[in-house]
Amino acid sequence: MRSRGGIRVFSALAAAWALAVLAPALTREPLAGEPLAPPADQTVCSPNGLYCAVMDAETKQTTVLREGRPHWQRSGWFRDAFLADDGEHLVVGYRGLDLLNWDYRPGTVLLSFWRRDRLIRAVPFAEVIEEPARLRPMAGHFLWGRTLGFDKSGRFTVETVEDRRLTFDITTGALVAVEPHPFRR
Repeated sequence: MRSRGGIRVFSALAAAWALAVLAPALTREPLAGEPLAPPADQTVCSPNGLYCAVMDAETKQTTVLREGRPHWQRSGWFRDAFLADDGEHLVVGYRGLDLLNWDYRPGTVLLSFWRRDRLIRAVPFAEVIEEPARLRPMAGHFLWGRTLGFDKSGRFTVETVEDRRLTFDITTGALVAVEPHPFRR
């Protein structure tokens, strides 16, 4: 009887250990050099929770809902998207998330600011990264930084590998603040 109980305890400990070790690997973001996951349906909601953008991967349509009812629609599916509290403004990050292809250009768009289906401003790489030599080489890509989302004032923020935090006005796409900030991936 004792050995059976010991086996059960050992099995439970082994299962817990396996879960603790393997779960992060199963839920992690792709590593540099790994392909991104194929497009899948996703929903992003405004920080206040009143609006949600439902992005359909098959139809490549984004529908913004206000408290569950259609508010507006536009074409496109976005891997990195943020919906503002007003439900009118959508910020779209770079399609490769935080990794740029080796063959990027200074004009490569890292952020785009939208009001419904109208582009307000596309922000190119050259306006986000001052010193391209500080990009971090990864397997097949460069790490440029990452999108953070909205701050308490409703402005949009990104961090760069240059240890800077950039803040943008979502209604114009204009850069409104740059401050030192350590980059952590």
